[in-house]
Amino acid sequence: MRWDDERRWAGEEFGHAHLGDTRRTARLVRMAAGVARRPGGRVLHVFRSSADRQGAYDFLANERVEADAMLEAMRTATLRRAQGEFECIVVVDGSSLKLKDWKRCKDFGSIGARDKGARGLKVVHALALRQDGTPIGLVDQQWWARSEHTRRADSPTRPLDAKETRFWVNTIARTAMAFRDQSTRLWFQLDREGDRFHTHKALRDTGHLFTVRSTYAHRRGRQGNRSITLREAAKRGKFRGHDEIEVASSFKRPGRRATLAMRTATLTLSFEDSASDDCFEQTLNVVEVRECGRLPRGAERIHWRLLTNHPVDSDEQAAAVVRAYSLRWRIEDLHRTWKSGACKVEQMQLRSVAHATKWAIVLAANAARIERIKHLARNSPDLPASREFTASEIKATRLMKRKYKKRTETIPDTMPTVAQMTLWLAELGGYTGKSSGGPPGSITIRRGLDFILPIAAAFEQMSAERKKR
Repeated sequence: MRWDDERRWAGEEFGHAHLGDTRRTARLVRMAAGVARRPGGRVLHVFRSSADRQGAYDFLANERVEADAMLEAMRTATLRRAQGEFECIVVVDGSSLKLKDWKRCKDFGSIGARDKGARGLKVVHALALRQDGTPIGLVDQQWWARSEHTRRADSPTRPLDAKETRFWVNTIARTAMAFRDQSTRLWFQLDREGDRFHTHKALRDTGHLFTVRSTYAHRRGRQGNRSITLREAAKRGKFRGHDEIEVASSFKRPGRRATLAMRTATLTLSFEDSASDDCFEQTLNVVEVRECGRLPRGAERIHWRLLTNHPVDSDEQAAAVVRAYSLRWRIEDLHRTWKSGACKVEQMQLRSVAHATKWAIVLAANAARIERIKHLARNSPDLPASREFTASEIKATRLMKRKYKKRTETIPDTMPTVAQMTLWLAELGGYTGKSSGGPPGSITIRRGLDFILPIAAAFEQMSAERKKR
C-alpha cells in the first residue's frame, strides 16, 4: 500500500463498511481519502469543493450511519493487517477531546477537572502494534459524554454499569473477541488507570497475556503463607540485571536512552468488588523497574511496578515484559498526531456527539496510518520511496528540496529511500535535525506534505492532459 495512494488506503480501511447503502460507503471512502490527502480537524479545511463539504456534512448528520459500523470496518482492516503475526501488543488507554462549546448548547459532557468547565468527549482506544512497535491499527474505540454531576464519593459501591470502567472492560472484551478466529497471541498493556477489579477480571477472562502498571503499592498479597505488600515483594524480588529502552520525547519528558534495573517476584493477589461482593485470586508476576544513572534536566526517573501473567523466570523474560510495556508510549504518539498534530481533531466545530464521534473515527484511522508510516520510515529505512509515495509526490518533493537545499547538500536523481523521502518532507515542513529534539515527527511531515501535495496534484493534472492530446 502506498502512503499517499489515498483512495486505495481509504478503500481498504472503510470500503467494506456496512452502512445500509453502498452510496454511504462510497461517501465514507471519499471522506477518508480526503482526510488522508489533507488532514485537518475541520471539515471545511479538509475538502476544497463545496460539493465535497456538503456531502461530508450530510454523511455525518445521517442518522442511518452508525458509528459502530464504521468502527467495525476499521477493526476488520486492522485484523487483515495483523494476519500472520505471532503476537500483537494491544495498548488500551483512555483520552478525552476538548471541543468548543462556549454557549453550552451542544450535548457534549464534562472533561478534565469538573470545576474548570471544559467540555467534550471521552474515549478508550485499543491500538494494535507489531512486536517491533509499528502500529497496525485501531481495534476498538468506546465513546461517551460524561454527565454534568460533580464527582461522586460512592464510586467503590457503584455497580460496573454505573462506572466509566465499563468502557475499558468493553474494549478489552471486544478486542479479544475480534481476534478469536486468528492464531495471533495478544499481549494487553495498560497504565495505572487500568489497575481496577473489573479490568483485571476482564483481562484474566480473555486468556491472553497482559501487563498492568500497579497503582497501589500498599496492596497486600501472599507469598506462600506469608502476607506481604506489593511494595515489599518488589523490593525483595530477584535482581534481573539491567536493560535499556528508548524513551520518546514529549511535552512531559525529554527523550533519552534509559538504563533500567529490574527485579521480579511472584505474588498471589486478591481482587474484590465492594458493589457486588465478587472476588477472585490470581497469582501474578511482579516486575519492578527503576531507572539508573544520570537524567537529563527536567526528566522524571522511571519507576514502574508491573503486574503480568507473562513468565519472568529469566533475565530475558523480565526484559521482554519491560520492553513490551514501554511500547505503551506508542498510543501517546497516536494521541498527539490525532489531537494536536496532523489531524487536529479538537478543532472540529460539529454540534452533536453523534456527528463528532463519526468524524473523530475517520481522523483516528488516519492518525494510526500516519503513525504506521512514520515508524516504517524509522524501522525499515532502506525501502524505496516508490513503495509509499506516488511518482508525482516524489517528483514534487525532489523539486522543492532542490530549491530549498543547503549549500553543501546534493539531491540525487536516483530513487530515494523511504527514510530519505520522509526526511526531505520533514525538512520542507520545518524540521531542523537534532535541534528539533528527535527524528522527524508527524507535525513536520504533515507540513511538508501540505507544501508538496498541490505541486504533485499539478504534475498529475499536467500528465493527464498530455495523455488526452
